[in-house]
Amino acid sequence: MSSKILMPALSPTMTEGVINKWLVKIGDNVKAGDIIAEIETDKATMEVEAVDEGKITHLLEEKPNTQVPVNSIIAIIDGDKNETLESNRNQIETSNDQKNTIAKDQSSINKNIGSIKSTTKNETNDRLKASPLVKKIAKEQNLNLSNFHGSGPNGRIIKRDIDSNNIVPKNVNHKIEGEVIEPSTMRKVIAKRTLEAKQQIPHFYLTVESNVDKLIELRKKINENNSIKISINDLIVKAIGLAMKKNPNTNVYWHNDKIIKLKDIDVSVAVAIDDGLITPIIKGVNSKGIFQISDEIRKLAKLAKTNSLKPDQYTGGSITVSNLGMFGISEFAAIISPPQASILAIGNINQKPIVKNNEICVGSTLKSTLSADHRVLDGAVAAKLLKDFNNIIEEPFEIWIQSVDMEVI
Repeated sequence: MSSKILMPALSPTMTEGVINKWLVKIGDNVKAGDIIAEIETDKATMEVEAVDEGKITHLLEEKPNTQVPVNSIIAIIDGDKNETLESNRNQIETSNDQKNTIAKDQSSINKNIGSIKSTTKNETNDRLKASPLVKKIAKEQNLNLSNFHGSGPNGRIIKRDIDSNNIVPKNVNHKIEGEVIEPSTMRKVIAKRTLEAKQQIPHFYLTVESNVDKLIELRKKINENNSIKISINDLIVKAIGLAMKKNPNTNVYWHNDKIIKLKDIDVSVAVAIDDGLITPIIKGVNSKGIFQISDEIRKLAKLAKTNSLKPDQYTGGSITVSNLGMFGISEFAAIISPPQASILAIGNINQKPIVKNNEICVGSTLKSTLSADHRVLDGAVAAKLLKDFNNIIEEPFEIWIQSVDMEVI
């Protein structure tokens, strides 16, 4: 009896995968658990195992970067000579045809819309609020007044609004010079997800500037007395975990018109890799000491850079910490990574004059920007989270005490 190996769904969001490399060939004998292929998913490169013992009789061979739908047959063990992967190929082609059909339909719709706009330009001009002089000029110069912003009373379009400087620029066809690069599966998914997140999640942003002299001093003392060295980012991850523990109503996300309240505080850490960005998760941050957090961050970052993360190591999470301070970035706002409801963007530490005890002195300052999902987090709720985070990194005694309780420092 034959055994069929399917394109696995290696994460909840995966719908397609690319076969990067076959590690077996037709005629090879395999046992259950043997690695037979490498699959590129939306997040990483994963290994596929044989599900049974026997001889490889069929392998799906596709062109490079071909997207294979999840649950499609990619290999057969002990298959009958009459069995083929043709039906599977038809499924892939059907999937691609559907995409092409949608693209063609959209193109047709766009053309029809353009036609409608063209034929109804004069009618549109008549309906818009515009002065008689503007309507006269628009008719003489064949202008579409919907391309202009009215600065007159009640949005009325007046003559100054149709000056050349106020015309909405049109798309201009021009020759593109440069190399055309086929994006990786991960880059395509990042492009799709960030666009959807920015369009569908109502972001709002809060920024706080913190005096981190004591945080720097704490890191210095810890590293002086221990062989394991921790970073400011390790302390930031611990601090936001403690802040979320004080604000459990921020440990939520929006899903299918419902609010999901999470039990554990899992902090994702943004890691840059060749194909883009991935966010491995430090789970249960509130119940771990600083050394354990630091060790996990290093290990997960190494796995991320070699595309070796497992789905449960990057899926989910309560909040993401994205730190660009090492690149000299003082402040930025990040895009939320669904299903999470917030992301904390960390800038670099700057030396600047500050007021301390009514005197001006030089202090170390750090700007942090919280992007929040307004569907589940109101301004005051998100502000309280950021305020508590600020208090913790300015007076990091709580980080120290928790670590002492959990680890030998």
